[in-house]
Amino acid sequence: MRKNLFVILALLTIGFSSCNKNPYKAAPPLTAYSYFPQTYGSTWRYRDSIFGEATNPIAIYGIKNDTLTYTLNGATTDFNSKISYDVQVSSRLFSPHIADFFAGNHIYELIEPTLAFGMIDLQILNDTAHAGYTWNSTPSLTTLLHNSPVRTINTIVETGITKIEAGRIYTSVTHTAINFQININNQGFYNIAHFDFYLAGDVGIIEKDAYYYGYLNETETIVDFHID
Repeated sequence: MRKNLFVILALLTIGFSSCNKNPYKAAPPLTAYSYFPQTYGSTWRYRDSIFGEATNPIAIYGIKNDTLTYTLNGATTDFNSKISYDVQVSSRLFSPHIADFFAGNHIYELIEPTLAFGMIDLQILNDTAHAGYTWNSTPSLTTLLHNSPVRTINTIVETGITKIEAGRIYTSVTHTAINFQININNQGFYNIAHFDFYLAGDVGIIEKDAYYYGYLNETETIVDFHID
């Protein structure tokens, strides 16, 4: 069942409560081999391809190519006791914003504002799970979006793969997938978005693909990075 995206936009605004900004109090408690390096000053630069073809009923921006730069800025945000590390995101085409990285108990999360869904919290990796492992989570700090239940179904698709981005070879890459689902008027959960993530150890996210109602709308691929 396909609904008009802009009807969904009116319904989906995610409220993240109890958000407090704090400076770093200590170095991030991560292992030496991490899929989310969180050291101050670390930077990732991505080519951001936004498609929005004329045949796509959910064309948000139209066809654009952008460059996004993510830089850990030395601050943290407390999302209801979930301490996350702030990332300044700059763009050639759009206004800057703040995203957040969280890593704890082997779960890696990306908390970031989106045009389609407002602020979302995606559990993009469980670093102890094998290929085929699936778990559910909520993309908000509550289980509802404007009184409609919402969930994500997260899957480890592949582990230990090799991927080439911008001419560079990345090994030991993990590919994960997320189905974003909503249940409006108790009619049952159905997919409204799908995300694919590719993560390399000691680097982080090297590719992110976003689909809405089956249409590929956006792809971010890493160009270069610097881990402090």
